[in-house]
Amino acid sequence: MKKLLGITCLVIGLILTTHINSFAQQGNISLGGGLMYGSGAGGSQSSLNNDLGLMIDGYYTITDKIRAGAGFGYFFPKSEGAGDFTVSEFNLNGHYLFLNELAYNVYGLAGINITSLKVESGGFSFSTSETGLNIGVGGEYGMGFGNLFGELKYAGLGGQADELVLGAGVRFIVN
Repeated sequence: MKKLLGITCLVIGLILTTHINSFAQQGNISLGGGLMYGSGAGGSQSSLNNDLGLMIDGYYTITDKIRAGAGFGYFFPKSEGAGDFTVSEFNLNGHYLFLNELAYNVYGLAGINITSLKVESGGFSFSTSETGLNIGVGGEYGMGFGNLFGELKYAGLGGQADELVLGAGVRFIVN
């Protein structure tokens, strides 16, 4: 995980030093990152509730109304009882821009979520993953340096690792 965090910091640093603009136009690629807060993989019965984590994502603007992209989220590890739990998620999402103005966008999102759980306890290690669907809404506000965004999604729909996730951060246009 230390390598992943190091690579994430490097990518964000490179993005910050690249000339960018905040206009959403066909063919644009945007990369970003931020914080996320999850209700807990597995729903309210889970011991993994109220998780804080980091996220990175990238999107390609297909048309002025449709974007496609991928993202990775890493929730900070938790210790419960005798075990240590690590949860991460990989998302493939599409955005449909309902409102696409010069300074702000409002979008719906849908996609696929793969949640991974790793449990370590007393030298014993167990990993599993669960696939489900994402559905949610989000918005972006264009600033001179990039687009501030916030989104609310229900991740892992149809699986046992479902949760409500609130994310916020900044995305940068890189081309």
